[in-house]
Amino acid sequence: MKLLVGLIFLFPLVVIGQKAPIKFGDVSVEDLKMTHYSKDSSAAAVVLADYGESSITYSQEDGFILGFERIRRIKILKKEGFEWADFSIPLYHSAGDEEKLAGLKAVTYNFENGKITETKVKNDAVFKEKYDNNLDVMKITFPNVKEGSIIEIFYKINSDFLFNFQDWEFQATIPTVLSEYRAKIPEYFHYDKYMQGYISLNINEQTQASATITLTSKEREGDRSVQTTYSTEKINYIEQRFRWAANDVPAFKAEPFITTARDYISRINFELSFTQYPGQPIKRYMGSWEDINKQYAESSEFGQEVAGNGFLKKTVEEITGGKTSPEEKITAINNYVKQQVEWDGTNRRFISKSLKKTIEDRKGSSAEINLLLASMIDKADIKVYPVLLSTRDHGFVREEIPISSQFNYVICLAQIGDKPILLDATDRLLPTGMIPERCLNGKGFLVSKEGFRWINLQPASRSKTMVNAEFSLTEAGDLTGKLQFDRGGYDGHLSRKAYASKKEDEYVKEFVGSKPWEITRYEFQNVKSVHEPLKEIYEVNITQSATVAGTIIYINPILLYRMDENPFKLEKREYPVDFSSPFERLFLCRITIPENLQVDELPTPKVIALPGNAARYTYSVTQSGKILNIVSNFQVNRSIFSQTEYPDLREFYNQVVAKQAEQIVLKAK
Repeated sequence: MKLLVGLIFLFPLVVIGQKAPIKFGDVSVEDLKMTHYSKDSSAAAVVLADYGESSITYSQEDGFILGFERIRRIKILKKEGFEWADFSIPLYHSAGDEEKLAGLKAVTYNFENGKITETKVKNDAVFKEKYDNNLDVMKITFPNVKEGSIIEIFYKINSDFLFNFQDWEFQATIPTVLSEYRAKIPEYFHYDKYMQGYISLNINEQTQASATITLTSKEREGDRSVQTTYSTEKINYIEQRFRWAANDVPAFKAEPFITTARDYISRINFELSFTQYPGQPIKRYMGSWEDINKQYAESSEFGQEVAGNGFLKKTVEEITGGKTSPEEKITAINNYVKQQVEWDGTNRRFISKSLKKTIEDRKGSSAEINLLLASMIDKADIKVYPVLLSTRDHGFVREEIPISSQFNYVICLAQIGDKPILLDATDRLLPTGMIPERCLNGKGFLVSKEGFRWINLQPASRSKTMVNAEFSLTEAGDLTGKLQFDRGGYDGHLSRKAYASKKEDEYVKEFVGSKPWEITRYEFQNVKSVHEPLKEIYEVNITQSATVAGTIIYINPILLYRMDENPFKLEKREYPVDFSSPFERLFLCRITIPENLQVDELPTPKVIALPGNAARYTYSVTQSGKILNIVSNFQVNRSIFSQTEYPDLREFYNQVVAKQAEQIVLKAK
């Protein structure tokens, strides 16, 4: 009798590679004595070295395992750098399996009394927090951190999730002296790798090394006396080895008007495309957008929810009763969902509970609320489709990489003839047809049984604030009069949100802020009429609005939305400017001057515009008897400006700042 015991051992024979660029604990006195970083004197801290290595090995018990090791060493230069003494390690988990943290070492080094002292992180300074349904975060707080300290951490992660290959950031918000990442990948695993960011790598190498897997099997023979014999078989394979390194990486400095730093910070990303083991067919992980569309369209936690839930039919008939047009029905359904179900603040692609349970709980995720909205619109016999997207803080969607994990949110699109209407019912203060500003991020992925398509996530209307002001100027240089604000689009939404979050007098107090204004009366209109501009009316006395020098008065008439400085500081910008939506700030003002004053000098009218009217500023001050009429209209008519357009945009802002600094000069008769 022959009995084969299916025990297989894999022993990869790893060829010794290049020495690691950093050794844990090898901290120099020179680095400890450093008081500033010569390449960036403003730096509050500097990454002295950051080294990581990922490799795929075989475990007898668990099969192929993804391992990751990292050493990171940071010099603290100023108190503002103390925030770097808090370190986080994300750990993925799913269906009862989880990534395991091992070998954690964390030490604070100081140079005291002529020698190096070490303070190790204790167990009570290490704790785990839940981040979301698939991610926990291990948090470490370094002790005894001072100006001049060096903090260093080493850890390993062992993972069964081969798709979750560690990405690597070469850049941080503080300078980095050395950042290096290495990867060892058997030929059976194929990952798509893509770089992002704007720094150049000093090392970008790919080599191959021969490795051997030794398979050991055990056999038992004989009926009465059993003999055990062992046999081995060797399988040669190729291990792909990668090495990337960057030296003297400048700090990533976030300029205004970007989505999220993760879109622009220099890093390398990995996505598991497919695996192919010897003698087995290819197993694809990345698939195609067609596959992803089919998966979502047929999912009981996504596409099937839109077509199903027949119990909603009666409710839809009741709330759309008397409504004749599709637009009226959509608005009624949208308002119903917004009032019945509150958003719990979580961004999801799939539902985690039934739509019936969502209604009962009166609370749900973005997926539960917006798939409920889509299902109800479907019951009104209106074409509707769920749309997957990535929110602005989640990052860009790269169409060339068909991976559904790029998405973190779902809205829906109703189609009325040739007119598409984007809808999101998570925010009760948004009108129908206007999606939250967090969703204005490139393109969305429309899921349909007929096939997917990409949808431009454009705002339905521009953000606009119009200010009408009527003032009388006193001889002391004070202004008394009335202000009216009409806030539309996302301006109206933000103001309604602020108004709803506090008492009315607190809102007014925050509006005044540190300005030398006295509000004697105020009134709000259209607060709940979200389809109308929010109106704010103030009666106000403004002191210190002018400079009096003897018989001359200098006054800057742009009392609101004046730019005192250009928000774009850098001469060169490496990434696009993203305003999220076009916007307009219109300031109309009438100032009546006293009889004993006359105009000595007025700013000259000016129109400043970018090519194609992408941005435009109009400014004029005219006189009609004792009345001065001021018009200031600032428009940005596009959401995104490329890096090549940045110099012109920056100069446009420079000229606006200069123009708005000009003053009216009045003098006594």
